[in-house]
Amino acid sequence: MKYTENYQIEFKDCDENRRLKLPALVELMMQVSEHQLSQGGAGTDDLIKRGLGWVVTQYHFEINDLPKPGNQVILSTEASGYNRFFEYRDFGISTEAGEPLVTVKSQWVMLDLKKRHLVPADAEMMENWGVPLLKKMPRFPRLRAQADYPKIRPYRARYDDLDTNHHVTNSHYFSWFIDMLDRDFLSENMVTTIDIKFDQEVHYGESINSCMKLVEDDNVTTYHAIEAEDGTVKAVCELKWRKL
Repeated sequence: MKYTENYQIEFKDCDENRRLKLPALVELMMQVSEHQLSQGGAGTDDLIKRGLGWVVTQYHFEINDLPKPGNQVILSTEASGYNRFFEYRDFGISTEAGEPLVTVKSQWVMLDLKKRHLVPADAEMMENWGVPLLKKMPRFPRLRAQADYPKIRPYRARYDDLDTNHHVTNSHYFSWFIDMLDRDFLSENMVTTIDIKFDQEVHYGESINSCMKLVEDDNVTTYHAIEAEDGTVKAVCELKWRKL
């Protein structure tokens, strides 16, 4: 069942170019899904009592436009399916008239917060929500780290970067990605497609490198990775851009 709620974009949600920031976009997605899940006994507080937490493994974004401060939008989310270990959820941001601005597909797992390992999907919970059992896994683009990244910058996971699963929240990865790009580039370009795959958690105090490769051909694409100090890949991402 699709869940929707109205939201007014605030100045705090936007960058200096008056466009919705990517971390804020992801936080709005988490907000609307939490509101829906909490109504059905599957929100953060409910899962913590069971020692469990939702963890995203992959996103695919299609962005037609990014709203500006004062815009009234409709946030939407829907659990679209599950199989033995994965749950799938769709998100959307549209205008008041129903015109799609952002559509997102995502893949999730349930994590045992103490043992830090995956647990099978809760079939009873999925059935209570009316979520269909999928015979085939939805396809996401295959993402791999690049052989080399010309631009690398170190960061440290801070306390304020963490979520209730006790690792860096997925919205903060986008801050690490965007910070690799020049201010002029960000004022002249807007992201149109995002694919990101999370491979390993980043924990409090951990030092990581944000890596980027920019390729300009018919389209502009930036390739990103978050790597541990020993080179272990924590996440990979591809952003496609268009000139404004």
